[in-house]
Amino acid sequence: MTYKSIIIAITAALSICSTMAAQNITAVDDKLFATPTVPEQLQNLTDRCDYLVTHYWDRCNFKTAFSSLARLSKAFEEYLTPIPYATADTVHSSVNRLIANVKKSPDHTLQLAKIAERWLYCDSATFRSEEVYLPFAKAVVANKKINSAERARFEHQVKLIESSGLGFRVPDLALSTPEGLKYNLGDIHSTHTLIFINDPDCTDCSLTRVRLSADINANKLIAAGKLTIVSIYPDAPDAQWIEASASFPANWVVTAFEYADSYFDIRTTPQFYFLDESHKVIAKDFTIDNLLRTTALLANE
Repeated sequence: MTYKSIIIAITAALSICSTMAAQNITAVDDKLFATPTVPEQLQNLTDRCDYLVTHYWDRCNFKTAFSSLARLSKAFEEYLTPIPYATADTVHSSVNRLIANVKKSPDHTLQLAKIAERWLYCDSATFRSEEVYLPFAKAVVANKKINSAERARFEHQVKLIESSGLGFRVPDLALSTPEGLKYNLGDIHSTHTLIFINDPDCTDCSLTRVRLSADINANKLIAAGKLTIVSIYPDAPDAQWIEASASFPANWVVTAFEYADSYFDIRTTPQFYFLDESHKVIAKDFTIDNLLRTTALLANE
């Protein structure tokens, strides 16, 4: 099974309207600027989206755009609509040009990053994409004229994404076992690694742990050396966790890591990270149901 198949099996497809890509876009009274009209000769969806993403900001006056942050935020939200259907190179180039337009102004760089955070990274983001968001956060970190307290938050986000974002390799973390020993994540050499971040006090974590431990396919993959499940308690080892860990499956790697929130995005638990053999993240933010469908596919390939 290809990694693409794994990702499709794990993650639900984003439901994003393609109306903007399929139709011409014209200016309306509440817009900051006239957005592009796609040439009629471009009929392919990808070509139309590439055109929109490339030319979306052409008529934006960046010297005055930040005088109405609400309208700029709305424009940014609209800008994201064709991005899931555009080519990656086009998106990256467009984002870099957008950031370049404001780089001389620390205030505008910060304001743009906050708008990007709203639509791309926060819990309520319409289109959550660490890949698209990362350059905005990095632009803030690189600008030393921005207040250090403001930069610190974006530095933390950059570290999280580069430690456990899609396509990034999880570092060789030194985890703690219930026996007080150190376990290095880099010592795992199975085909796939599943990082399962959970807390004994979390009811959803307990239910998920029961379902995963009972999964015939996951156990089959573990026995074949194709899967290693690493359970991580996101805190320093304590008596309660040590006692609870005694009931965890014997074929899991059971650990605690007090610095977990410095490397993983664990705004909610339980949280899964699915890694390839080189420990690159190939899927995250998926449910136990998606995971069990994936273990069934992998076990029967």
